[in-house]
Amino acid sequence: MGAIKRKQEKPAVRDAKKTKVEKPSRKVKKAPSPSPEPEPSSESEDELDDEEVEEDEVEDVEEDKIALSSDEAEEKDAEGDSSMKTPAEKTPEELAKAKASRAEQKRLIAERKQAKPMGDVIHKSKKLWEQMRRRDMSAEERKKKIDEHQEMIRGHIKDLVFKHDASRVVQTALKYGSKAVREEVAKELKGTYLQLAQSSYGKYLVAKVMHYGSAEIRKMVVNEFCGHVKKLIRHREASFVIEDCYAQFGTTEQKARMVREFYGAEFALFGGKDGETDASLKKILEKSPEKRAVIMKNMLELLTAVVEKGAIIFSLVHKAMLEYVSNVTPGTTDATEFIELVKEHIAPIGFTKDGAQVVMRCLALGNAKDRKVMLKALKGEVPGLASNENGHQVLLTLMDVVDDTVLVNKSIFAELQDPLYDLAVHKFGRIPLLYPFVGRKQRLVAPSTIKAIEEMDEIRAATSKKDADVRQAELRTHLSPIVLKGVADNAAELVKESFGCQFITEVLLGASGDKTAAVEAVAAIAAGNPEDKDHVAATAAGGRMLKTLVAGGHYNNKTKQVDAIDPPLNFATPLYNTIKPQLSAWATGAGSFVVVSLLETSSFPEVKDLKKELAKCKKEIEKAAKDGNKGAAVVGQKL
Repeated sequence: MGAIKRKQEKPAVRDAKKTKVEKPSRKVKKAPSPSPEPEPSSESEDELDDEEVEEDEVEDVEEDKIALSSDEAEEKDAEGDSSMKTPAEKTPEELAKAKASRAEQKRLIAERKQAKPMGDVIHKSKKLWEQMRRRDMSAEERKKKIDEHQEMIRGHIKDLVFKHDASRVVQTALKYGSKAVREEVAKELKGTYLQLAQSSYGKYLVAKVMHYGSAEIRKMVVNEFCGHVKKLIRHREASFVIEDCYAQFGTTEQKARMVREFYGAEFALFGGKDGETDASLKKILEKSPEKRAVIMKNMLELLTAVVEKGAIIFSLVHKAMLEYVSNVTPGTTDATEFIELVKEHIAPIGFTKDGAQVVMRCLALGNAKDRKVMLKALKGEVPGLASNENGHQVLLTLMDVVDDTVLVNKSIFAELQDPLYDLAVHKFGRIPLLYPFVGRKQRLVAPSTIKAIEEMDEIRAATSKKDADVRQAELRTHLSPIVLKGVADNAAELVKESFGCQFITEVLLGASGDKTAAVEAVAAIAAGNPEDKDHVAATAAGGRMLKTLVAGGHYNNKTKQVDAIDPPLNFATPLYNTIKPQLSAWATGAGSFVVVSLLETSSFPEVKDLKKELAKCKKEIEKAAKDGNKGAAVVGQKL
């Protein structure tokens, strides 16, 4: 957290008409400390320790200003123009007087600090803190200092932690202290965590207690928040603590209780005694259908307040939203009101597991106008979503439900063009790029993702008009020029990655339009000695790519045949022309199965010339077969 920038008061403009010059007031008003910008409390340990260090300097400056008493101000005014002199222009007497004045100011500040409650303890704690947090201190020395500090603050921790400087001292003790020290601090603070979480300084201490505490301590801390989630999730400081509790530190039972608070006070306590760990709204509505209207109303009101407060980024909120949207019926008021609430805010929701499901359902439930707004809200976030484990599912659903494929092309595909290479070799980024060509096949999409997007089919049947095959064909037409150009321009780099090889294969087999440039670019990378370490044939992914492209389709394990594309790719001829000078090395080395594929491809017009060339190196092929090269053995049989 950066230092808090305080507003400087502008000096009052003097009235030029007055003959008597009035002295400006010397009263200095201390600027209120604005709350720091919200940041997740699960930050790195060093950030939690040092985040507010600069704030000390600001507050010290303010105290210096306050230290100027009215008498000192009058004396300073009496000096006249001497105060405007530079140090070089001042006399020794004036310099000595200024030095004495500064010393007096420091003395007054020290006295004021000592006069504050726990002032002496805080002063000594900060002295120890300067030593405790040194990186060059040995573990043994640090332990002594921490034990000394713990002895000094024992019984007073609750009085210290709400002060910004003392709070950081306790945080350092938690970071470096023993298990006994951590438990003692955590237990002494019992009953104050709710208040601490709402403090701009205390929230960091709560995060440290949960981070370093045992499972028992974490459970104790989180329990203090249960029952107050509705209030805390809307609080600027406490919302981050609640998110940490839900995402990292809470037990399954506690997480369920936190979610149930969104349903109403009655359901927040339900299941707590018997260890209920299920937060399913569906089960509650099935058991008590008469309470549906009340529950849905409570949830929508709370979610509306959360969105207005800007707390829509939290995974706890996403879970509550998912429970709500999973239990609405398409076309009902519940559905339309929820979509109206979130459709302009879907970008930050789509990156979590539950949030992605929320966006997917909103896309499926919404009408054409709603979807247009949602696509606009995703502007600038498409590459990030594409490469996200959860976010890429949003883009797949979007391609499945939005009938306006021209809009999808302008809004989504246009943003995928610049980072095409990075996405093509990314584990998740390649999936949205290839989805229009491959569809829901497990060689591209994970079974869990297929199951998730299939759940949207029933909803979209009532909200989308265009036939699914027609929609996919239109998307394929829009995306083909982009990906074919990407293959033509980046073939040499793509083949270095296994995902890149898959990308080339699926694009050349599935895209529509002129593939000549892309085919020639891929064939050209096969030039050279296939035995070289960096050659495309030397990798399993590269060899598999070439075999599939030569065959003109993927091998079908059920039919035991190649599912050839129409019109045929005709990759065999340019590849053969490229590898012909090194044919012997291909037939006897790592690329032997590529040669087998050339021999087996019925559409290859130069198969006779290939056999003729292979016959010239028959002895080398037989030797390679004896040495264990299975591909060479098959080539020998074909000859």
